[in-house]
Amino acid sequence: MKKHIETIIALLLLTAVWSCKKEDVNGIKQGGGEAPGVVSGITVQNDHGAATISYVLPDDEDLLYVKAVYTLPNGTEREVKSSYYGNQLRVDGFADTLKHTVKLYAMTRSETAGEPVEVQVEPLVPHIQLVYRSLAVRATAGGIRISSKNPYRGEIVIVPMVDSTNAGEWKPLDNVYTSDSAIAVSIRGLTPIQKKFAFTVRDRWLNHTDTLYATITPKMELLINKNEYSVYQCDNDTKMSYGTTVDLMWKGLMSNEWPCLFTDESSGIPTTITWSVGAAPVKLTRFNLLTRKEGALWYSKGSPRRFEIYGSNNPTHDGDWSKWTKLLTCEVLKPSGLPFGTENNADNTAGSVGFSFDFDEDAPPYQYLRLKCLQNWMGTYFIEIQNMSTWKTN
Repeated sequence: MKKHIETIIALLLLTAVWSCKKEDVNGIKQGGGEAPGVVSGITVQNDHGAATISYVLPDDEDLLYVKAVYTLPNGTEREVKSSYYGNQLRVDGFADTLKHTVKLYAMTRSETAGEPVEVQVEPLVPHIQLVYRSLAVRATAGGIRISSKNPYRGEIVIVPMVDSTNAGEWKPLDNVYTSDSAIAVSIRGLTPIQKKFAFTVRDRWLNHTDTLYATITPKMELLINKNEYSVYQCDNDTKMSYGTTVDLMWKGLMSNEWPCLFTDESSGIPTTITWSVGAAPVKLTRFNLLTRKEGALWYSKGSPRRFEIYGSNNPTHDGDWSKWTKLLTCEVLKPSGLPFGTENNADNTAGSVGFSFDFDEDAPPYQYLRLKCLQNWMGTYFIEIQNMSTWKTN
């Protein structure tokens, strides 16, 4: 009994000591404390829609971080924190080039704030405004073409809308999310009827530019009849396996059934296959590549990951590459980013509809196409293709 009482007393003492020293995993103490000093030696480096503030920390052993508090033009109040391991922080989300006041607070482990120090920042032109200044739209095959410059690679969203009834009834189209320096994207699936379109640019803080309006008639786009396709065999094309043939790429079964195009798995060099899309050169707009699903996986085995598309109007059966012009360098991206062998619903959805790529609108018409696989999802060269669809314009 005495031993049990001693154990209980020891536990109570430990609990009392722990309560006195209680801190959470982030180093924040419970309870109050003295206010810390203030940051000093402040310098500001203005950036596009943002600013980096550097400072000297106060000499305070209880210091945990520095906090910046400021208000965006849309009325949203923001806080940015930087631990005592650093001496600068970045404030962003500004939609103009006016002066803005930022308050800097030194914060202790007990969340006690020091006196605020006010800093003036004067951001440069925001990314959304830079993109909007060079925003251009025009008709393309089956839709509209959006282009612009994003010189400092800001993360922006182009928001397109269409007056679906030509009576002011605006409906959204697919947003364009990008940080590319040269923006060039097409929105497809539109009928060749004149309509009014509207475009605005926003960022992740929901800052918006003005709206660009345009009246556009999308060009006619046609799916090339696969009955016009034919195999063009080059001597250096890759051999096929399991009795399959190149024409299964357009004559095969669409529902992930066997057989499909399947090249030699033992090939130690990039796989190549060649075919014609018709009796004469045509202006190509895009293609869709549907691969074979292996078990529950689309991004697996012989599904092409990195490949090139070449065009020619005067090929030779010896496969002389000097007769071919590279049209596209393609890479299939896995939406989830999950490691090989693991896929989620987004991956399954993307794989089931195939992978689409646009041809350069300035490219001349071509009759013959050649695919060179640089890497499949296994890291080798062989490929499995269920279907290839190609579109053209007049």
